[in-house]
Amino acid sequence: MRRIAIYDLDRTVTVRPTFTRFLAFAARRRAAWRLVFAPAWVAALVGYKLKLYPREPMKAFGIRLFIDSRFSDAVRNDLAQSFAAAEASGNIAPGALRTMAKDRAAGATLVLLSAAPDIYAPVIAETLGFDDCIATSHHRAGTDWLAAIDGRNNYGAEKVQRVEAWLSAQGIDRADCHIIAYSDHDSDAPIFNFADEAVLVGRHHAPQAGWRQEDWLV
Repeated sequence: MRRIAIYDLDRTVTVRPTFTRFLAFAARRRAAWRLVFAPAWVAALVGYKLKLYPREPMKAFGIRLFIDSRFSDAVRNDLAQSFAAAEASGNIAPGALRTMAKDRAAGATLVLLSAAPDIYAPVIAETLGFDDCIATSHHRAGTDWLAAIDGRNNYGAEKVQRVEAWLSAQGIDRADCHIIAYSDHDSDAPIFNFADEAVLVGRHHAPQAGWRQEDWLV
């Protein structure tokens, strides 16, 4: 039976969330003057917490603020590769690396499943040695990247649909594989319920019945 290990990114594989870190990193690398928009981004985060708007337009707003509404593939590659290198050197949980090595040694296919944008998430996945990445998609215009999200934010129940589509594209029958899922957040209950094994990482949430809990910061 084929083994598949599915990992969340933010605060699971990484110690700290990546999206705002990426926006600040991009501004510092490309146009530091954009950091003056930091208060507007904080206000946007507050508005999202108050449920004034969904995640998709908020994330697109952040990318427009700190990068642009449209940017070239060369810009994307420069930002993604340099950011991935920085994250790999200073923001990866020790337990994530140990668990990935264990799953890899057991012959599992390692998949990074994240709400982070495909602007940088697949490059982090490649840098860390994942076999594939399922991230939030952004619209493209020719070779350019757009701030606008293509479809839905890859979060909650959306992750199950995206994994099912990935399995179908890979020609894998769900009944013929054993899936273990790792996440720090109970919003990933849908993918935990879809998996054969569920591992709640960290102590931010209480595990539900059938979930194992692990600390990856040690």
